[in-house]
Amino acid sequence: MKRWTILFFLLVTTNLQYALGCQLPKSLEGETMLIRVDGVFTPNNPMADTVQEIKFKKNSYQVTILNSGANASGLYRYEYFDPKLARVNIREGEGKNLSLYTYSFVCQTNRVGYFIFSQTQGPVKPDVRQNTGVYIIE
Repeated sequence: MKRWTILFFLLVTTNLQYALGCQLPKSLEGETMLIRVDGVFTPNNPMADTVQEIKFKKNSYQVTILNSGANASGLYRYEYFDPKLARVNIREGEGKNLSLYTYSFVCQTNRVGYFIFSQTQGPVKPDVRQNTGVYIIE
C-alpha cells in the first residue's frame, strides 16, 4: 500500500509541476515563433527539416522559411483550449495556390513545445498531409 501511495504522490506532483511550468499564450498577436519540422525531405514530405520563423499580427502572419529565405503570408485564427493546448488555423494564398492547414500546439514549457501540422488543401502535392516538430516562442 505504501508503494501505491508514493507512486500516486509522485504522479500528482510531477503532473502539477508540469502544469504549473507550462502555459501557451492566450493570444499570438505580436508573438514570433520558430518552428522546426521533423523528418527528412521527400516528395511526400516537402517541408521536412525546415526551420521557419512565423511573426503574428492581429489576424495575419508572415512566415519565412529560414533554410531557403522563401516567404508567405496569410490569415490565421488562434484557438486557445487550455494552458497546455492550442491550435492555429491558417489560410494562405488564393485560388489554385490556397493552402489550408493547422498547427496544434502542446507546451512543454512556457516557450517551448511540440506541434502537429495538418494540411487539408494546398498547391504542393500531396496537399493532404501531416507532420510534427518543435516550436519556440521568442
